[in-house]
This record gives sequence, structure tokens and C-alpha cells, in this order.
Amino acid sequence: MNSPGTSFGWVEVVLTILKILLIVGFCLNFSAIAVWADRRQSAMIQHRVGPNRAVVNVPSFIIQGILTAPGILLGALAALGLGQALTPQAAIERMGVSLQLIVFVAWFNLVLLSWRVSRKGALNAFEAAVGSNLPRAYFYAGLAGHVVVALVSVAVARQVSAGQIASDKAYLAARVASVVLGGLMGASGVYAAMRIPKGPVGIRLAGTLHGIADALKMMFKEDFIPKNADRLLHALGPMIALFPALVVMAVVPFGEQLCFQDVNKNGSFEFAELLRVKGAMARDAVCEGHSVPLQIVDMNVGILYIFAISSTGVIGAAIAGWASDNKFSLLGGLRAASQMVSYEVAMGLSLMGVLLIYSSLRFTPMVSWQNMYAWGIFVQPIAFFMFLAASMAENKRVPFDQPEGESEIVAGYFVEYSGFKFGMFMAGEYVEIFTGAAIMVTLFFGGYTMPFLFADGIDVTIGETTFFAYKMNHLAVTVIQALAFFGKSVFLSWVIIFFRWTLPRFRYDQVMRFGWTKLLPLAIGNLAVTAVAVVAIDAAGPGLHSTLKLLGQLSHALVAGAMLVLPVGLVWLFLRPVESTRFLRSSSARFAAAAGGVKPTPMQA
Repeated sequence: MNSPGTSFGWVEVVLTILKILLIVGFCLNFSAIAVWADRRQSAMIQHRVGPNRAVVNVPSFIIQGILTAPGILLGALAALGLGQALTPQAAIERMGVSLQLIVFVAWFNLVLLSWRVSRKGALNAFEAAVGSNLPRAYFYAGLAGHVVVALVSVAVARQVSAGQIASDKAYLAARVASVVLGGLMGASGVYAAMRIPKGPVGIRLAGTLHGIADALKMMFKEDFIPKNADRLLHALGPMIALFPALVVMAVVPFGEQLCFQDVNKNGSFEFAELLRVKGAMARDAVCEGHSVPLQIVDMNVGILYIFAISSTGVIGAAIAGWASDNKFSLLGGLRAASQMVSYEVAMGLSLMGVLLIYSSLRFTPMVSWQNMYAWGIFVQPIAFFMFLAASMAENKRVPFDQPEGESEIVAGYFVEYSGFKFGMFMAGEYVEIFTGAAIMVTLFFGGYTMPFLFADGIDVTIGETTFFAYKMNHLAVTVIQALAFFGKSVFLSWVIIFFRWTLPRFRYDQVMRFGWTKLLPLAIGNLAVTAVAVVAIDAAGPGLHSTLKLLGQLSHALVAGAMLVLPVGLVWLFLRPVESTRFLRSSSARFAAAAGGVKPTPMQA
């Protein structure tokens, strides 16, 4: 593939197909996981057992192999990762990374083992000693260990730069740390495999198997079509509803670019160059080779394409309601059409202020602007909440689920659908959640960027002071960008899903009144204020510009601090002892108590 004269046209086609498969596959798999998350939240709110009944019995040796192989493989790679010659500074950096991973693997395994012992009991004295402490105690000890390792690594790096530590000692320290890391990862996998009992093991995976069971069930269920329905339009409805939710992701970037350096100047893709340790790319450099944008299509009218394609989703709901020959379906289709058309106006105007600031309709310059200055949530917070409300109304979820209100019109526009056609409507709803979250992440939360992460690595600079700088491999930066984009989108999707179980449903007249009399005037006012502010800032001197840039850097520091604190808070939340108290508060509570109480019965989702 790297031979001279190799045609790279087919390689670009293959990479484009891979990008399409990545986006479509992630969206469809997310819809299944989102169904599980929705059910789990429903179970938590209603205090009942969640979707955890589907089970697959797997022989124990397969489970043992799954647990053992990754640890041994990763351990071997970590131990053999210093095959190439490194400078003393690079060796110390590798040692610091290995030590941080050692601390992480240690406290993570202790947390899991302590939690397992508390649920299933100890098998030996070692597990009894580990289980005598709460899981969060190991987590806090791990945090302290990370801080200590970071301080030690900085101190050793300074000694290396000052020439106080010889190159052979630096390389030996890095090698020892890598070997210890490899042994610890392999040992953790082997010990986890030893805890698996012999015989068939029931795998539930916290209820995620329900998504697979539901998909299989929908494939084989009867495809019911009403007698007087329009068979063609009845079949096209769910397709048209799912298609726009997937197609709008074509213009959303999930990374900056993947640059294949053409070192040999022979017009070929140099895949090996991506793995070079010193393969860092200059921050503002142009790719000298083949640049593969991590975006399916880069259109000059990206945001307009989003509005054009997403507006066709109303056609699927309207067609499904009309073609079903059912009055409830027709009412649901009419509600969906009027609601979606109404909120598209407010949705478009809510982003006009954002477009004035970014001065572009393309998504990639928008993300670059946020990485250079500040995330969109800081410069247009009102626009974000307006777009969030409008996108939820477009998605027809609680509290905007009037087109499918069960208490009024049975199930709305898809009441006459069954089997896989119903599954397409349901998958489309959850794919729209992820699509809306991805667009909001791109416009308001920095897209694929992270605070102080640039094409050449990490550069923590505030004002004229550089606090930390670390050069990174181009492939490593690209992977982090992709993980950041999908991680932000999934997290925001989880927040949107949580709204369903925290907000009551509006009346239909309230929904329409909110869109036309509240959201639309607020969007127009935000646009006017933003236009005046942009003109005033452009007319101001360089002093104001430098001050705003400093404020933007401080906002990045605030986001970076929040990203460090948030995982700690989540782990503390999940590892704290759970105390649940059941209570009954209603007008009939005293009558139930007088009758001897209500007998609790197990419920399954």
C-alpha cells in the first residue's frame, strides 16, 4: 500500500464507507442502549425491578477466557512498549504514564472486588480483608496515589532535564514501570477468571440483553396492516421517520482530520507514520499528504442542511397518521405536524445568534472558534436552552409527547403499527435524541475539542503564562477528539432521557402557546441583543479583544476543572451506601393503612 504510484482513490472510498458505518452503527446501537437506560430510569422512579430478566447461559471457560485474554494481552503490550530507543526525557514521560496506569488498575480492581465481596461474600482471607473496607475508600486512596505519582514524575523529569539522572537509569525506570504494569494487568485478569464458578454462567449484562431480545422479537412479530390502510404509505411512514435522523449526522464532525503524512513523496497513504512517537502535527500546519476529515460530508451550508433534512421528519409522522385509517392515528399525525412545524421556527431563530458569533455555516469552523476562544454555552447560554427545548419538542418526547399521548389518543400516529415498523419509529426517536445531542455538543460544548487540547498536544496557557505543555502523537490527539465527541453526546443524551421521568406532560394548547408566545419572541430578542453586541465588540479596540480572549481561556480552565471533579462526584455517588425508604403519600394513604397496608409484590419491567 505504501509502494510508489499506489492509487489512493479506493482508499478514500473505503475510509468514507468506514465513517458512514461508524456513524450509522453507533446511532443504531445507541438507540438500543437508550431504551435500556429509559427503562432503568423508569424502574428507579417507580421503585421496581428494572429490565434485568433476559439471561444467556455461557460455559464458564468462555467467560474465563474473556476475562483473562485482555489483561494478558494488554499487559504484554505494556511490557514490550519500550522496544524502540527513547531519549531520557521520553523515557521518564513513559514511566509517569505507566505509574499512573498502575495506580488506576490497582484501585479500580480493588473497588470492583470490594463491591463483589459485599454482594456475594468472600472466597478467601484476602477477599475478606479487601471487603472489610468500603469501595469508595479504595477510590479515595487511588486519587491520592495519582496525585503523588504526578508530583514524583514532575520531580524526576526536572532532574533528568538538569542532567542529574543518566539516560540508562531513566530507561531502566521506564522499563520496570512498564513490566510492573503488564504484570498487574495480567494478574488482575487471571484472578478475575479464577472467581468464575464451574458450569454454565448466566450473563445478564445489567439488562442490556433486553435490547437484543426486543430487536429479535420485532423481527418475527406479525406485520399488521389495517384493512383500509394505504399499504404503500403505511410502509413508507417509519422509513421516512428514521431516515432524516440518520442522514443529518453526515455533516456533524466527530474529529478534526486524520493526516497521513506522505514522507516518501510517492502519493500513497503512509499508515505507519500515524504510529510514530514523534508524529506530532503542528497546530496550524497544513497536512503534507492525504487529509481525511473525520466528517462524512463537509458542506458550506452545514447548518442549513441540518434544518432542511430534519424538517422532513414531520412527513413520516403525518403520512403514518393518515395512512393508518384510524381516527386516533390521524389526530396524532395532525398534532405531530403542527407541533414540529411550529417549533422549527423557534429552533432556527435560536441559532441565529450563534451564527452571528461564529460567522460560518460550517460546523468545523464553529468548533475551531470554540477551541480558540470559549465554548458556545458561555457566549450563548439562552440560545442553548431554547434549542434544547425546541429539539425536545421536535423529538416528541415528554413533556412534548402530545402526538403520542396514551391517555388521549391511545398511541398517536403509530397506534396501527407493529413488528419492525414500530421498531423503526422507536429507534428513530432515540436516534433523534443522539442526533440532537450531537448538534448541541458541536454548537455549544466545543464539539470534538477538549480544553487546552490542540493538534500538537496539550497546552495550558492563560494569558501570557504557560502552566503545562505536552506534545502528543497525531493519532493520539485524533482518538481523544473522537472519544470526546461521542462521550459528550452520550452524556447529553442521558440528560435528555432523564427529562422524561422528571417533567409532567403539557396540554396541547400549552405546548403551542409556549412555542409561539414564549420561545419565538425570546429567540428574536436574543438575536437582536447578539447582533448589537457583535457590532459593538467589532468596533472596540484590541484591549477588549484581548480581555475577551483571556475570559475565554479562563472558561476553558473552568471546564477542565469541572471535568476533573465530575468523575469524582459520579464515583462518590455510585459508591456511596444506598438507603432506600418506601413511602406512600396520597389521599387514600390513611385508608390503606387502616386496612392493614398494601402487600408489596415483585414487579418486572
